[in-house]
Amino acid sequence: MTIAAVAAPRRPLIRAPLRTALPATVATFAAAIVIAITTTWWPLLVLTTAAGLALGVAVSIRLDFSLILLAAAVPLEYSVSLGSNPQITLVKLAGGLCFISFIIHVAAGRARLRLDSTHLMLFGILVCTLVSTVTARSLDSALPVALRYASYVGLFVVLTAFAGDYRTLKRVVWVLSIACAVAGALAIRNLLTGFATRATPSYGDANDLAYILSTTLPLTLWLLRGRGLQRVFVLGLVAVISLADVLTFSRGAAFGLGCALVWLAVTRRRQVRAALAPLILVAVLVGVVAVVQPARLTTAVTQKAAVAGVNISQRFGAWRSAFELIAAHPLLGVGPGNFQFQSAAVDGRPPTDADPTVVHDTYLDVGAEVGLPALALLVAYLVTCFERLRLVMRQRVGPPSFAVAVAAALIVAIMSALTLSEQYYAPLWLVGAIVTCMWQEVRTRPTLVPVEPNP
Repeated sequence: MTIAAVAAPRRPLIRAPLRTALPATVATFAAAIVIAITTTWWPLLVLTTAAGLALGVAVSIRLDFSLILLAAAVPLEYSVSLGSNPQITLVKLAGGLCFISFIIHVAAGRARLRLDSTHLMLFGILVCTLVSTVTARSLDSALPVALRYASYVGLFVVLTAFAGDYRTLKRVVWVLSIACAVAGALAIRNLLTGFATRATPSYGDANDLAYILSTTLPLTLWLLRGRGLQRVFVLGLVAVISLADVLTFSRGAAFGLGCALVWLAVTRRRQVRAALAPLILVAVLVGVVAVVQPARLTTAVTQKAAVAGVNISQRFGAWRSAFELIAAHPLLGVGPGNFQFQSAAVDGRPPTDADPTVVHDTYLDVGAEVGLPALALLVAYLVTCFERLRLVMRQRVGPPSFAVAVAAALIVAIMSALTLSEQYYAPLWLVGAIVTCMWQEVRTRPTLVPVEPNP
């Protein structure tokens, strides 16, 4: 089923008329002058407020700018702190700005709202999440998680408005790759300075960072199609992202990349050959780190090996608890973010600090926390995305090899999710949005017949 909700005249999505931009700019400068006069004693407040106003004007005028800002925030969410409140993150702030900008553009007729079955699936999961939040034992834990998912639904809606606009999609890939390289470099620094025993973001978990890096890596490799200095720069991005990914020692992310590599070897052998040079470069860089910082690397490997067996045992226990919670709460689950409070109750004991906070499996996590209807919608969404990609690759939609890179990224996201709880992180939804953008282009071509896959 395909639904077209809003159809506006064909105008550039990223340009605002001068009559809209000029008043907004004048109002911004006027407000900045007033603030400067009335807050002489707080110059930092003046600068912060002026920067915020300028950012607000920019995202209201340029929808693609707000989207790129959100893409940059995704990998850096737990590498940069926005203050003492841990609930305020880059993704939530950028996601709010992006969705507000989108609403402004739709209301002004400068953007089109494109809805199809995948949007309905995501909205269905959101409804299940909100209802489950109301019944959750710990509302304080459920609300931030529900807000995270809502921000990614917004990301999906905004990004799919750029269907067929490969210039903007390429910019998103560029910004996402650069941000991943920055986040990876910061994580490597934390390892080499002794802040952590593996490449870890300053305010988050190494596995979550590895998941984002691993799903972005196929898209970054696609940028190697450029030439000259651009190709050298992209090769540097690939090297930093890959090295950070390796040094997270995340087995789940490595499993997802291995599955994508096997798929490429079976179906797209030329792409495998193109990835050999970056793989060799990463191996060399790991060797350099081993020579320069042998103690750090040895400690990281030793500690990872020491906890590997314990981690496996804990994950089996978490999976068992998830199955029991699904059986006890099949419709609404125990509430988003509430698995950590319910896993101990399954064993009839009080919770402890050693209890797992997540299931370490995206699909079991959704089933246990949000219920089986949400899990069914998630599986339907992923199957639909993969079936659409098969159609897109068969009909060669988009720039050369772009669909193949997106398919590899989707495989990494789906397979890594078997051992990592990543339903409240961007890759599953961002990659799916790119797939939907490409599939919606098929609908606009008179020579191509779109096929709505049956999940």
